[in-house]
Amino acid sequence: MSNLIVVIGATGGQGGGVVDIFLKEPGWKVRGTTRSTSSQKAKALAAKGVEMVSANLNDEESLERAFQGATAIFAFTDYYDTFFDLGPEKSINMEFEQGKRIARAATKAQSLQRLVLSCGPHTSLITQGEAVCPHFEGKGRFVTHITSEMPDLAAKTTFAVFTIFANNPLLYDIFRPIYLVSHAIICFLSGRSLTTPKPSAKKYITMYPVPPTTPYPCFGDHAVNGGIFVRALIKNPPPQGSFVRCNVETLTIDSYLALWGRVTGIAPEEGSTAAVQISPQDYIRLWGHMGEEQASQWRFFQWTAEHGPPKWEGITLVEGMDFLSDEDKKGLLSVEESLKLYDWSSFEKKPTASSSNSRFANL
Repeated sequence: MSNLIVVIGATGGQGGGVVDIFLKEPGWKVRGTTRSTSSQKAKALAAKGVEMVSANLNDEESLERAFQGATAIFAFTDYYDTFFDLGPEKSINMEFEQGKRIARAATKAQSLQRLVLSCGPHTSLITQGEAVCPHFEGKGRFVTHITSEMPDLAAKTTFAVFTIFANNPLLYDIFRPIYLVSHAIICFLSGRSLTTPKPSAKKYITMYPVPPTTPYPCFGDHAVNGGIFVRALIKNPPPQGSFVRCNVETLTIDSYLALWGRVTGIAPEEGSTAAVQISPQDYIRLWGHMGEEQASQWRFFQWTAEHGPPKWEGITLVEGMDFLSDEDKKGLLSVEESLKLYDWSSFEKKPTASSSNSRFANL
């Protein structure tokens, strides 16, 4: 008898990666949920043998139908699906309610053995309100809800948090490297004085409200690596109450940007990229609500760096790598390999200071 995995958001990046890997897994059938089974992506998955069904995180009955007969479920919620229209507070509440609907619907599946829930830390609880991160908060609230209010489901649930996706510069403008010509602009943004004349900057820069040496945990390609981690967490589940940090490689903000420049060929020369620290106030002034959103994440990371690992009743932090087999690890894509997968043609390759100096030196 075959096992059945139900994948929320099968046509997206996270869900699609789980679908792909379980289609190759002997003894498993795959059911994918989507808002529209008539979409081209849904039809393409159906052609591969995926049972596609319509379900919506705001419709609990549709989730109950989708979860019938499931051996395993992979589920996630998308804060940014509503954030840009509704703002943080309403999006937190909506995400919390969606998580509770997933949980309640999962309890109706008598065949269920494992729920893998993509989530985040309950920042208001962990920091006593000192460093609340909205795009983590709703996810963290439904983790606390499940562990404290739904013990039977909690025993079957693995909470997984994926670190930063390698293709973030393609997903949101705030992470997109910007080409700057003048050193004066970099000095102005970082609050430094331009004491001596300098040549043109000609650098791709990113701006953050933290130092360039700040650790940058990266998940790589979320489709390929996400499927590998989820399969491992279903086949080799961690102990109850585990909050699994799924991370492939930890760089720094600066080294990630330099790697991006080299791999894409957009800024391959040494010194042709720079991560620039600006104040949180200026970061928010530049990027508005999204700036506040991202600044809150870095505030939470800084809080945990100062206070130690988050203390969260009923939750134990574990590393996802510890649950991967050697064969699983061989299948993971590094950050460099992940960056090579994407289409960076929207970025124009421009001459950097290093390449310009080299060219003129040969004249």
